[in-house]
Order: sequence, then C-alpha cells, then structure tokens
Amino acid sequence: MPSVIQGFVVTTKPKDVTLESFPTVDSIAAGATTTIVYPSSYAGVAISVAILNQDGTNSCTISINGSQSFSLSAGGSFSVNDQNIVSVKVIAGAAGVTDLVAQVAPTLLTTEARRFETERG
Repeated sequence: MPSVIQGFVVTTKPKDVTLESFPTVDSIAAGATTTIVYPSSYAGVAISVAILNQDGTNSCTISINGSQSFSLSAGGSFSVNDQNIVSVKVIAGAAGVTDLVAQVAPTLLTTEARRFETERG
C-alpha cells in the first residue's frame, strides 16, 4: 500500500531484494544549509543514507523527512537503513563539509501490472 511522505506518494518497499538501486553522493559545503529531496533530485526514494560529518571541530544538524532535528558530533557518522527517505536537511558545521551517501531506489509505478507493461507511453 502506498504511503505519502512530504507530499510524495511512495510505493517503494525497502526490504524488497529484487529492487534495483543506485548509489548517490552529496557533499554539503561548510556552513551551508541544504535539503536533498531524493524524488526531485534522483527520481527515486533513498532506502539507506549514511551521513558523515567531515568537520573535525563543529557538529552539524540533521533532519530526516522533516522530523525533529538532531546534532551529529564533529567527525561523527550516522546511518539510516531500510527506510523510505524522501528528504534530508543538513546544516553543516562552519569548518568542514558533510557528506551524504545514499542508496536510491527508482520510483516504481503504482501496480505490478503497470510495472511490467511493455507499452508505457
């Protein structure tokens, strides 16, 4: 059953072993505030994201799918696995970049019949 996350209809099942996915890497510049919206940027939903704070002095702030923000310590890392992740907002520390490495599954058509049609228009 599809769910709606931040206005996007998500039909991806993260534990589906037949689901093809691809890696993405985004670097957030020091001191920048950036939101990665996976359906808009990569036409898919992230099913896993690793967040690496490369700033050795300052923490960064993270919000996943519009949830409550939390701090990631200087030089720290955080991973989210087997989830439907539509967006990640990062406020990077002042002295270093924050890297996001994600596993993105392409947006699926709504039904199996539609997914396996040979004529998609």
